[in-house]
Amino acid sequence: MPTPILIAADHRGFSLKAKVIGWLKQRGYEPKDLGTDSEERCDALDYAKKVALELKANPDQFGILICGTGQAMAMTANRYKNIRAALCTNTEMARLTREHNDANVLALGSDITDEKASLAILEMFLKTKFLGGRYAERRDRLTDLGGL
Repeated sequence: MPTPILIAADHRGFSLKAKVIGWLKQRGYEPKDLGTDSEERCDALDYAKKVALELKANPDQFGILICGTGQAMAMTANRYKNIRAALCTNTEMARLTREHNDANVLALGSDITDEKASLAILEMFLKTKFLGGRYAERRDRLTDLGGL
């Protein structure tokens, strides 16, 4: 069964989101597009909330959030319990945030990171496993901080 991946973007991330969806489908993932559906101006916070709430209900999935810088998406998603959103601008950040923090949401900045680099970051994020061990305590402490 394909791995479900939640994905959302604001207007500035709309174009990159379409490319990411195609990349995911080519590799056997099942992207679930939670919007936006055009380049018409919208608020990133609304789309980050959609992904965060769906992940709360179905925690065995990953999320991808895309806006101009990735910051608004990551900041919003991290307000929700059990969401560990990481803004990554290179593959090393993606690898380490998965290994050490068990990040379950990748935030990308379409104005900051080009398409080729974004796809490489995404690939690293999805293929990297959480190390557990002493890092599980960190993840659990993050969860204990609460949120919506």
